[in-house]
Parts: sequence; C-alpha cells; structure tokens
Amino acid sequence: VILSIEEGYRLPAPMGCPASLHQLMLHCWQKERNHRPKFTDIVSFLDKLIRNPSALHTLVEDILVINGLHSQCPSTELSNCSMAVEAGRLSESPGEVPEYPLFVTVGDWLDSIKMGQYKNNFMAAGFTTFELISRMNIDDIRRIGVILIGHQRRIVSSIQTLRLHMMHIQEKGFH
Repeated sequence: VILSIEEGYRLPAPMGCPASLHQLMLHCWQKERNHRPKFTDIVSFLDKLIRNPSALHTLVEDILVINGLHSQCPSTELSNCSMAVEAGRLSESPGEVPEYPLFVTVGDWLDSIKMGQYKNNFMAAGFTTFELISRMNIDDIRRIGVILIGHQRRIVSSIQTLRLHMMHIQEKGFH
C-alpha cells in the first residue's frame, strides 16, 4: 500500500462526491508538502463553492469525456462544470500537479489568465461552460470581440491546455 501511495496512487472519489471536492482532495494529498494547498487556499476555494453551490452538483460519476476533447456534465449544471479548473493543470495523480488553485467558474478561469475583461463577452456569446470553451477556436475568440492578438493567443493557449487536461481525464479516468 505504501509503495502504491509513493508512486502516486490515490483512492477514487467516493460515490456521490462532487468533482470539485474530489479535485481539492487530490491536491491536499500531494506527496510534497510544498505542493499542497495552504489552509487559506482551501478556505478560499470552499468559500467560492458556498457562494456558487451549483458547482457541487457535478458529481465525479456524472463526468464523461466525449471524443477526447470535452467533458459532459448534467445539462442544467453546465455553467459550473469544475473539471476544467486551473487552466488544465489538474490530474488524477496529485504528484503531477505542481500548483494550486481550483477554479469554479469560467470567470475565475478568465481572471487566472488575466483576461477577466472578457467575461461579459464570453457570457453574452453563450460560452458559459468549460465544455463549450474547450471547443472554441480562434474564429470564435475573434467573433466574441477579442481583438488584440496577444489576448487571442493567451486565450487560445489556455484552451489548448484545457483540452489536454480533458484528454488526460479521459485516459486516467476517475472511477
């Protein structure tokens, strides 16, 4: 058992566990203490969940990866699918995750890549979920009003990382 844990194995999520909480658990189980979230990070994340409780409706067992590019969450909770959090750096094995935090909303993600000024553009165009954002291309980015090339590149780069993360979830699985 100890050898498995040292190699990065972690128990799967408990039945009925919200995906966002399972990701938090994985981060707290980092082998290296310095890679674990600080108490203030955990409190901040839990506070975001309290303020946005619909993010807790996405259960680990509800997550399916379709075509290896995006996750499918319950249709009424798409806006808060939190599996694409942290701009694609999360994984099932906490040993592979050098950084924290978790993001609950698309707005949090945009803020994390310093593109928060486009929150309204994304929302108005209907890109309110990580699942939808993972399908965006450069034309979609331009269409919603991101004109500056540097901003387009930053958003596209983050979306590509998001896609890689979602493919990683499909390969590793959560069950």
